[in-house]
Amino acid sequence: METAKDPDTEIVYKDVLDAVGPHVEQYHEADLAGIVYAREALKAEKDGFDGVMIVCFAEPGIIAARELCTIPVIGAHCAAIHVASMLGNKFSIVIAGGDRIAGPHSRTMLMDCIRRYGMESRLASIRFIDVPPTGANVALLPEKDLKEFQEKALEEAKKAIEEDGAEVIIAYGGSYPYLKENLDVPVVSIPVALLKMTEAIVRMGLTHSKKAYPKPRIPHTYYLSEKPPT
Repeated sequence: METAKDPDTEIVYKDVLDAVGPHVEQYHEADLAGIVYAREALKAEKDGFDGVMIVCFAEPGIIAARELCTIPVIGAHCAAIHVASMLGNKFSIVIAGGDRIAGPHSRTMLMDCIRRYGMESRLASIRFIDVPPTGANVALLPEKDLKEFQEKALEEAKKAIEEDGAEVIIAYGGSYPYLKENLDVPVVSIPVALLKMTEAIVRMGLTHSKKAYPKPRIPHTYYLSEKPPT
């Protein structure tokens, strides 16, 4: 993400230490993480940031964060599918978290995101690679495992194009450069799409509508294992 940012853009990464674990794969994790993500989004606004990026593809807490904040809160899923929809008629998502691990739960959560943004008619397919989400993390994978993940991602992407009618592929984790090099359709990087969409919205001076995301009557600050400030 750093290499794609504009020169005057500053990105501050927030590690949420009281989040539920290393990944969000089902609603059990997403609902718990959402409390923390919304809390941190509000903190970012109070600290003077111009926008918030929710990097997780499941976008936990994004609706609550948009209600709490007046600065734009942009989600990875929202950014990637809207960019993909501008590049072709049909897109497929190739993502970690295969059916053996989370079964229909991951698919349901991703489809709920697709429906939230009205993109059902543009979705060709969701193709899973049978590894947990952390299995796509370049920083954590040995080179051999990364290569195996990339080859599996390429296999699923080709099926999405040939069997499902995808004209654009949304790539997850470390598969992006490999898919971009080996496919003849546009390949969207999730974090880069998120960054560039956020930069554009901030530079246009826009934020989400308070008709759609009204401020709560009584904004609450929730804490999990983190102690509230004294």
